[in-house]
Amino acid sequence: MCEFAQAAARTRCALKAKFDALAIRKGYKKSVVALAHKMLRTIYAMLACGSHYEDKTVDYEALSVARNAPRWIKMLRKHGFMAESAAA
Repeated sequence: MCEFAQAAARTRCALKAKFDALAIRKGYKKSVVALAHKMLRTIYAMLACGSHYEDKTVDYEALSVARNAPRWIKMLRKHGFMAESAAA
C-alpha cells in the first residue's frame, strides 16, 4: 500500500493534496504511511457501499465530453443533423 501511496502522491488528484499537506508537518515517510491508511479506508468504504471512486478535483463530465465529442460530431454529420460546412 505504501507503494500505491507514493504513486498517488505524484498524480493530480485529491490524494496528492492530502500528501502535500501531511508532508509539511510529518515528513515524507510518515506522510506515505498516512496516505496509505487513507487509501485503505477509502477502499473499504467503496467496497462496503458498492460505489466507484470519484475524485473531488477531477471533472469527470468534462473528460467524457472531451473524449467523446469528435465521435458525437462525426455521427451527427453522418445522420444529417449537422452540415458539413459547419466543420470549417
